[in-house]
Amino acid sequence: MVNAYAAFKLRCRFKILPCGGMENTFMIKTIGVLTSGGDAPGMNAAIRAVVRTAINKGMKVKGIMRGYAGLLQEEIVDMDGTSVADTIGRGGTILYTARCPEFMTEEGQKRGAEICRKHNIDGLVVIGGGSYRGAGKLSALGINTVGLPGTIDLDIACTDYTIGFDTAINTAMEAIDKVRDTSTSHERCSIIEVMGRNAGYIALWCGIANGAEDILLPERYDGNEQY
Repeated sequence: MVNAYAAFKLRCRFKILPCGGMENTFMIKTIGVLTSGGDAPGMNAAIRAVVRTAINKGMKVKGIMRGYAGLLQEEIVDMDGTSVADTIGRGGTILYTARCPEFMTEEGQKRGAEICRKHNIDGLVVIGGGSYRGAGKLSALGINTVGLPGTIDLDIACTDYTIGFDTAINTAMEAIDKVRDTSTSHERCSIIEVMGRNAGYIALWCGIANGAEDILLPERYDGNEQY
């Protein structure tokens, strides 16, 4: 997985190997940025970093609203430094997010690639989790893509942290501490379920930090909740 900062360190150049095998390097002039899937704390800070870094490198930035659904509907807006002002501490995503079943089809993916070319988007920054599947499809269709792992679940390979995971852990820990106070007062045992989809990282980290008696993880039972 490539992160945005590594890409920008390459001076925003992509190296393409044409059929003849000769290396062709070109400058990226315009990038698009979108958030897709579930929102995660820190997405706005990531958008801000992408926009301001790109502008500092002399590039134009286009924000794609509502993820891949907005891409197919051409909800594309120009962004500048003021577009991301006072957003670094805000939750959610200023670009909004939505599921898009249409983009799961081959026809939808081809339309997405054509729309990127229509708006002169030379590279696309995708912030999300499962959104990487869509980014991979666009990449296969010739659209340069960079992925920023944004999910509270920490279920993306090749990264130590994902955007939103740390905040999710601290939020859950604070809530669990309050529940434990009440449970102790009433001499009861509480069973607490946290988010994480098919990954047990939030449960594991919170269980250790909050002193749980036991931690039930999907990885322990091969995802079978009936155990």
